[in-house]
Amino acid sequence: MVVSGLPDDSWWVDDPIDEPGEDLFGRGPFVSRAVALLDQIGSRPSSTVVGLVGPWGSGKTSTIRMIVAGLNPDRWGVTWINPWALSGPDAVVTELLGAIRAAVPEKSSAGTRVRQQLSRYGALATPALSMVPVVGSAATAMANEAIQRLTDQGTTLGEQAEQVRNALHALARPTLVVIDDVDRLQPDQLLAVFRAVRVLGRLPHVHYVLAYDQETILDVLSTTPIADKHGARAVAFLEKIVTLRLEQPPVRLEHAESLFNTGCAGALSRASASLSEDAQRRMVEEREALLLRVLTEPRSVARLLTQVDIYLPLVGAAEVDVVDFITLTFLRITYPRLYQAIAMHRSALVDTTDLADLRAEFDEAVLARLDVPAPHTRRVADALQRLFPRLTTDPVRSTVAQHRRRGQRRVSDPDYTERYFALTSITGEISDDSLARAIRELAEGRHGTAAEDLTLALRPDLTDAQACARAARTLRRAASLSAELSGSEAAAVIPYVFDQFDHLRGPAAGGFGPDEEATVWLAALLQRADGGPVPATAPSDPGLLPYLLNAIRMAVPEPADATIARLAAQPPGSSWLADVVQATYRAAWARVQEHTRLGDTAPIEPVSLYVSRLESAFGDADVDRRITAAVTGGLPIADLAARLVDTEVVFASAGPHACIGDFDAAAFLRRIGRHRVSAVRTHLDSAAAGSRPGALDRTDVSWANRRRFAAGILIEALDAATAEPGRLLPTPPEEQRHPFTNHRPSLMNDGGEPLDLTLQVAVLLPAGDETPTGAHNGWGPPVSTREEILLAAMRSAPISGWLRARHSDWGIAAEPWTISDAGGRHYTTAQSGARAATPGALGMRQAFPVRAGAQLITGHAAQSPNQQSLLLTVGIGFHLAELDKQHRPAEARARSVPLPAAFTLHGLFELTDVLVRCARTASMLWTKLDDQSPPPETALLHLSLTTAEGLAAVVDLNTYSRRGTAVRGQYSKVYQYRSRPRDIAAAALRDWLSEAGYRHHEQAILDMWDPAP
Repeated sequence: MVVSGLPDDSWWVDDPIDEPGEDLFGRGPFVSRAVALLDQIGSRPSSTVVGLVGPWGSGKTSTIRMIVAGLNPDRWGVTWINPWALSGPDAVVTELLGAIRAAVPEKSSAGTRVRQQLSRYGALATPALSMVPVVGSAATAMANEAIQRLTDQGTTLGEQAEQVRNALHALARPTLVVIDDVDRLQPDQLLAVFRAVRVLGRLPHVHYVLAYDQETILDVLSTTPIADKHGARAVAFLEKIVTLRLEQPPVRLEHAESLFNTGCAGALSRASASLSEDAQRRMVEEREALLLRVLTEPRSVARLLTQVDIYLPLVGAAEVDVVDFITLTFLRITYPRLYQAIAMHRSALVDTTDLADLRAEFDEAVLARLDVPAPHTRRVADALQRLFPRLTTDPVRSTVAQHRRRGQRRVSDPDYTERYFALTSITGEISDDSLARAIRELAEGRHGTAAEDLTLALRPDLTDAQACARAARTLRRAASLSAELSGSEAAAVIPYVFDQFDHLRGPAAGGFGPDEEATVWLAALLQRADGGPVPATAPSDPGLLPYLLNAIRMAVPEPADATIARLAAQPPGSSWLADVVQATYRAAWARVQEHTRLGDTAPIEPVSLYVSRLESAFGDADVDRRITAAVTGGLPIADLAARLVDTEVVFASAGPHACIGDFDAAAFLRRIGRHRVSAVRTHLDSAAAGSRPGALDRTDVSWANRRRFAAGILIEALDAATAEPGRLLPTPPEEQRHPFTNHRPSLMNDGGEPLDLTLQVAVLLPAGDETPTGAHNGWGPPVSTREEILLAAMRSAPISGWLRARHSDWGIAAEPWTISDAGGRHYTTAQSGARAATPGALGMRQAFPVRAGAQLITGHAAQSPNQQSLLLTVGIGFHLAELDKQHRPAEARARSVPLPAAFTLHGLFELTDVLVRCARTASMLWTKLDDQSPPPETALLHLSLTTAEGLAAVVDLNTYSRRGTAVRGQYSKVYQYRSRPRDIAAAALRDWLSEAGYRHHEQAILDMWDPAP
């Protein structure tokens, strides 16, 4: 079989070879042995039937041709019968005897006699064929009976048969009758051939070679009365027919590999394809793991390469991943039903937002039902996972693989999937080659033909969902292709992208236009850009500002907020991207104020997005400070509130439309301050215009209607807060399941004297289900450096500032921080405190009434050994019973409740706030210990209070009513550290007092948390 080495204009040829020199599979020794066997068979007159057995496409015809070429033509007569040409069972004898006659030499007298006798014999034998059984003891008797019946009717079949035998004996020349493709016959034709060969054609010196695939032959025989669906009977029958079985040597792996490599190289060359190093590696993987394990025959290899040769140029070798294309082509032609299932599910197979579990649709049991043979189901299932990562059992691996493949033209990339199934170029979609040329023109400052084609592709009808989808795919592909640009080239393309947004935003059939994909392209360019002018277009154009803010967030390394904050804090001119960030975020804050002052006449614009981005980059406290200053400077509160009203898109039968969503009045009051909002109550009443928020038309998203809505919500919140002040207190997110249950470090050396009050905070970075383990002895610098870092951090920690501030009002002096315990790079403990400044003979508790401690633990999570984690615990304890009302050493230990030195509620709030702010110390420690990675964005904060005699002893709570008299000594809360420290302190204090049974304390905490200006 020819599959390679042919001129380019004959690659589809499937002809057998004729000469041993054309053999590609090393079958020469087998052919030589077969020739020797036939010569041995031909030396005897007994008719022999040889079966050459091999799968379809294994090259049996080529093998027979090489065998025939090895026979001596002066000795052998060879003839071929094409069973495809048989019109029916009756034609078998005529064809068979005619083939034998054609192999007899014409010029000898003996040959002439044989030819004549065969002609007469054929005329009489054909009617007898249907009366002859194929095998069994009755075959000879029935044949003789049939001949006798014909003789009784005046025929001379018996005499003619004997004359044919005598003539062949006289000729004494072996004849080989080759019957190829026997397995392609219909059941009645197959039985007719076997009858003819077994009985009427068994003549002296006449031998047969039957070529067939045994599995197919047995399947056909099982449908006939001879086997009657019994496999063993079909095998026994075939053994009666075939005297000598020869097995076609299989194609060895190295030969199949050479065949595939040569043919594949030719197909790829004709398609002008190229393979990267990664693609070459994957090609070898698919070849070894799948293709050549299934395509074991030359014809099947040629069949695959032919399909690649036809369709790869149509699709475009530069428009797909060649390895994925070849693999999917293999599945298409080898397992048609499986390919249909893949095609039907192709959207879900590549959609990372689709939560459906498709693994059950393509497991091995399903593959078997889709006609994938059992020996191949595991290989095919593995290949499907390589094509479509969503089918892998590891969701993390699936997500990572899917993300990495974007822009690589893989079949799992939604922007390229359709190309694999269209089998031709997609009408209306710009090719990658044209897209790359357009980007090159833009990078060089030219607007040539390719750039014009790109611009045309980015002008979709925004009401046509398919047109928008094509434009979106083009934009995502442009983002991937822009990775090859230099910094200055990327900067040169950015203005072009800005120009496209006006033509891409707007509602489409699915909700919105492809402007978000243009943001992806802009982000890719921002990642690469450098050395060009900072784009001033977007900050000065309010319509482009949202896109630039989102693109910056996509472009910077994670964690994005921390990176943006760092870039915003750099000196001007530090880097191109830093200058872009600073200009954009300045523009965002300026736009918030300008848009608010425009009031109801301002254009519809996502001002809340600007505020959110500013909060993410600079923190809530910074943005609150800016807003407070702006409000103090006259920024209208009602109009500002209108900008923070959420809107949402409703998908209705009449089409998508925007409507007013919600407004968080409590958050707004916390941000602005309820006192400032209460001061403009008259203005809010006017803005609400007597309308209740629930009665407004929420489909009206004008600024006037949003202002009415926000004003009404604020009025309701202020009225409710008067009756229930606790409703305005913050509610930071709590964590019910946490790893702090058994975390009880020994922080403070109390000299065996129990403390009256202890406050402690533990900060875990990143947030997780377990504290750091010491399995790898921690991480970070050497022990001595680690200790210096901890001491320096604690000297500047908020708790140290609080201790120093107590010198004037408590008369105590802060002690320096010292290392008290160390365990390598796993844990380090430091202690501090404050001593009484009053001279004289004092007891231990009087002399050292305040103690402080800190413990730093670094390590790794047991469940994630590669994940660094850090746990900082800071605590402070007091011997309050040893102090008088002025917090000086008392003459005697106090026994009253509350103690004379008890904290006021405000004092406890301030101290709790100080401890919570030590979470920032934990982040600073992470940065000092590992300057290669930024601190995690997530953290858990465990805040606890311990008192021996109950809260009433250590905090003056006499002004608040209480239910119950039980004394509780331990209070704790675990929060996700995403809120302001004062929010957590206020929430913890409120919860602790409520748990202790106190009532009507909310207003006091609210006044401390949100004091009047």
